[in-house]
Amino acid sequence: MLSEIHLKKVTSTQDFAEAIAGIVEGEILVVAEEQTRARGRMGRSWFSPRGGLWVTYVKRDFPIEKVPHTTLKVSLAIADLLSELNPKIRWPNDVVVNDKKIAGVLIEASVYGNSDRGDLFIGFGIDTDVREFPPDVNATSYLIETGKSFTKDVKEIVEKMNFWLEKDDNEAVNQVNERLSIKERKVRLITKEDEFTCKALFVDYMGRLVTECGIFEVQDVERVELAN
Repeated sequence: MLSEIHLKKVTSTQDFAEAIAGIVEGEILVVAEEQTRARGRMGRSWFSPRGGLWVTYVKRDFPIEKVPHTTLKVSLAIADLLSELNPKIRWPNDVVVNDKKIAGVLIEASVYGNSDRGDLFIGFGIDTDVREFPPDVNATSYLIETGKSFTKDVKEIVEKMNFWLEKDDNEAVNQVNERLSIKERKVRLITKEDEFTCKALFVDYMGRLVTECGIFEVQDVERVELAN
């Protein structure tokens, strides 16, 4: 059973979904027209005005061992749905078009006691019909790129995500490397303690970014951007 909740405005679909997960049975789909305090990785703010698609999908009874590759798989699902724009994946959690962000993914999980399964909270935002962005936000939208409104239903997106979540981890990593926007390009990696500038090479089978200056875990990197 999938419960759909549509909101005009919310602080964050992720926070709302986490608040109701214990009282609403089955899987949950929270869709908002606007978020006022949306958050991305590391608690960073996320520009999410009217005109975008802001969603959290709660998937129940998910194997915790599969969580590390989930961000990459959800990014692949979104890239598939935006295929006409030739999107790329910017490790670890962005989908970009011409190096401008068009979608982002935030994955969180809640474990069932001492078991190896739990609730998976898949937060994602797609700049569908956003008409403009602040000067300091390097992003684009489906509307800006095509001149058309986005017509795909959110359930179609969820179906595509479930398709990728069932895929083998290595197959997903291979697909990410084929679509990696930063592959063989100089990047700036900002970690919790330091900053590195070097060439990105590929994503390994564990979902880590391999570069000329080392291997980086997702949880250690706060931001990745192209270097000048």
